[in-house]
Amino acid sequence: MIELLRNAHFIVTVDRTTKVVRITRTAEPFESLEQIQQECLAVTDALAMVDRSAMSLFLDIRAAPGRNDPKFEEATLRLRTAAVRGFGRVAVLVGTSAGALQVRRHSREDGIDRMISDSEDELLAYLAAVPRRR
Repeated sequence: MIELLRNAHFIVTVDRTTKVVRITRTAEPFESLEQIQQECLAVTDALAMVDRSAMSLFLDIRAAPGRNDPKFEEATLRLRTAAVRGFGRVAVLVGTSAGALQVRRHSREDGIDRMISDSEDELLAYLAAVPRRR
């Protein structure tokens, strides 16, 4: 596994064997909208090195502090969409039913399908079932 990014808010790794990019959100809260944008841009920059069409994305947001105020949602919409677009499949690991509801809403808003679960094994099996492009 190769680590592409590690900061106070995100860890981004890629496993070329399983063809899975993993983004893990830490428990560190954001202190400002500017910090959200800066950190999310760091993630999208790290993902620029990845051939998304040949990979799946695993998002682990269990540790993320709950937040859905309008300014936060607005600040993250474009960046969130840019981070997940282009992957063969997207799986999101949540820790709460409220988190699952928020991710479902995001999926409706940005039109990107995601499998959402609180079971890491279930999500990894889903990602492993992706037909590999040649």
